[in-house]
Amino acid sequence: MKRKTRTSATLAGIAICMAIVTAAASPHLALKESSPKKDETVSASPETVTLWFTQAPQMAGTSVRLLPSGGEPMELEAATAKEDDPTVVVLTVSEPLADGDYQVMWRAMAQDGHTIRGDFDFKVQAAR
Repeated sequence: MKRKTRTSATLAGIAICMAIVTAAASPHLALKESSPKKDETVSASPETVTLWFTQAPQMAGTSVRLLPSGGEPMELEAATAKEDDPTVVVLTVSEPLADGDYQVMWRAMAQDGHTIRGDFDFKVQAAR
């Protein structure tokens, strides 16, 4: 009887370890890269703010906002995913940005419904 209990415990332990490894190996939605980059100083107003994610977010639950330092969010069209690569989300900056500090605030929804949020700053400083 002891042998049967020990075997059952061993199998249960293996099953738990496999579940942990499988969960750890599954990709999670995360921001990989952005343009402009965090804390970057650009010499001209960017035409877009581009975010690269580790997987395609659900656009219904994804948003990107651009705020001048200490200001309210700019009124821009909603961000969209690129048709040829839905892991890339683009916010078009329809009006040139004046020199100064800006903050990008983003929210992305994974395919499983979980959301992640983040923000980063960049600076526009025209070359003189």
